Amino acid sequence: MKVLFWFRKSEAKQINGNDPDGTIQCRVTIDSDEIEIGSTKINCKKSAWDATGQKIYGNYKYTAKTNQKLSLISTNLLRLYDVLNTKYDHVSPALVKEYYLSKRKFNYSIQECKDAFFIHREKMVEKKAITESTLTVNENYARHILDFCEIQKITKPLQIGSNFFNDLFEFLIDDSRCGERMARKVACFAKQVLKWSRQKGMCPDLLCFGEEMPGFAESEEYIDTTHLSIRQLDHLFQFDFNVLVQSEQIIQQTADTLSSERDAFVFNCFTGMHHCDYNNKAFNIEPYYGSLFLTGKRQKTKKRFSIKLLEPAVTILQRYNNLLAELPTKSNQKRNDTLKLIAIYTGIPLRLSTKIARKTFCDLALNEMLMSADDVAACLGLTNTKYLKNYGRIRERRLMKTMKSWSELQVAI
Repeated sequence: MKVLFWFRKSEAKQINGNDPDGTIQCRVTIDSDEIEIGSTKINCKKSAWDATGQKIYGNYKYTAKTNQKLSLISTNLLRLYDVLNTKYDHVSPALVKEYYLSKRKFNYSIQECKDAFFIHREKMVEKKAITESTLTVNENYARHILDFCEIQKITKPLQIGSNFFNDLFEFLIDDSRCGERMARKVACFAKQVLKWSRQKGMCPDLLCFGEEMPGFAESEEYIDTTHLSIRQLDHLFQFDFNVLVQSEQIIQQTADTLSSERDAFVFNCFTGMHHCDYNNKAFNIEPYYGSLFLTGKRQKTKKRFSIKLLEPAVTILQRYNNLLAELPTKSNQKRNDTLKLIAIYTGIPLRLSTKIARKTFCDLALNEMLMSADDVAACLGLTNTKYLKNYGRIRERRLMKTMKSWSELQVAI
């Protein structure tokens, strides 16, 4: 990079036109690409400027001091260029100018990287490149990452070690925040944010970028389809939290909260709704030949769904005056926190979450009600059966009911 200073005549009219006043300007050039940095704030007459020697000479007042300032500007620009070369694959004059004029800085915090990334993601939502629900999931991932960084006293990307993603993965599991599948997703999201920040010059090239990601990549072998069995679901539906009040394990207010959260969870076990769709209440209950059907449109896929409400779901709806708007509503995070307590008090050996409800519906539909994969995907609001494997899989129970015996096949001959 080359730094050049040049004299710029003042626009004001001068009495002596042969020796006008002016300011010394600065320009940087990189591989024939140049840009004006702007004025150095140094004033002098044209006759005092030595363009060849790049300095002020003669009897001009403060000559030594101003030449020192020019030398310092040049040195700072060249040092800045060297530093930027360690952060970027290509450094342009515009980038040098942006940093030099303090429009950008080097020492960004983890929080600033996260905030800038989410501004970018919000723009993607506006362009409909991603959905609001995806952004909400991203925000949940970011919350876990920031919690980990706070505990580890990591405030800046420069403090991130070579095993950052594996350490984050183990923290999420050891702290009982999630299972291995979600922990890997959070770790992968952390890498996505940091690499994006690296491209934007907010993060250095970290050693952890070469780290092998923890856990297992998504495959049918490692997909988590944890769900409630019919017996567990019925036990949860029938459980009376007031018994815990009578035994003085909890107070009445806690029992009421647990009961309403249980109702919301069980209702979704029988409807398979995504948490964001349930919270929005943008669905209807329609009677059809003596039965009730829940109908609506998935927020994420825009696919319509229709589900027959089984007796437990109808009973829960009646508890809330048959009004969808009165069904208990809570944020995904707070609901999942409460579901952990519900699992403990009811003796269900699973880490309950809003996703478990959708997976329970999928398992019931596939393996107990023997619905086709296409019908189950339609009920879940999926665009096709490709992603059905994320919620459930065909199990032996279904095969026992659908596969004929050899003797039955012989009769058919």
